[in-house]
Amino acid sequence: MEKTQPRILFLHGALGTSADLDPLIAVFRERGFEALSFNFSGHGVDATLPAEFRIDHFARDLEAFLKTKGLTDIPVFGYSMGGYVALYHRANYEDSPIRQIFTYGTKFNWSPKAVQKELPMLVPEHLEEKFPHFVEALKAKHGENWRQILFATAHMMQNLERLDGLTKEDVSDLELPVTLILGDQDRMVTTEETQLSASWLRHGCVKIISHSKHELERSNLREIAETVIGDLD
Repeated sequence: MEKTQPRILFLHGALGTSADLDPLIAVFRERGFEALSFNFSGHGVDATLPAEFRIDHFARDLEAFLKTKGLTDIPVFGYSMGGYVALYHRANYEDSPIRQIFTYGTKFNWSPKAVQKELPMLVPEHLEEKFPHFVEALKAKHGENWRQILFATAHMMQNLERLDGLTKEDVSDLELPVTLILGDQDRMVTTEETQLSASWLRHGCVKIISHSKHELERSNLREIAETVIGDLD
């Protein structure tokens, strides 16, 4: 009997698109995986911006994708915000078909103090002055909507803890393996907040990737892939 090709779903991060995951997905495809991905609402050159960005809204995008594709018993890899969306979906949808979650660079501390630290990187004028190459990358991903994407993401971050923040109670009953992966040089997400979130999970663990920053393009993709593949149940 022919062996079934293993599947895994990839979710992109804030300010990004599914194309950001292509280099990592390529490693999985080398290993024989069928890799799936999609863009969250409002992300991408031709996307229509929703009224607001919410983790809850993106979880509904995920729900629609899972149902449209008829996916069952599916492991999910979520980069940054994508990992948060995967956990939120599993915690809020009783019939969620997600059987295992891997996150990379997912931030869990969205206190006002933590949010204030991130907000300068969501101000268009600041980015145009200090990080013009990043602005060009945003324009390539989102076209004329790049400024609106920044504003919508900033608004989401400022309200995330109040509206859609994952609490200890939300995740402590999750009956699935969750691997929280973090780059050893990540300056956005701390080891402490990642370990705290892992301690809330019944089946959670933390894995550190060497020579890796928060950005996927500056991370050890092969080590990330081997970590995920080695932990797949």
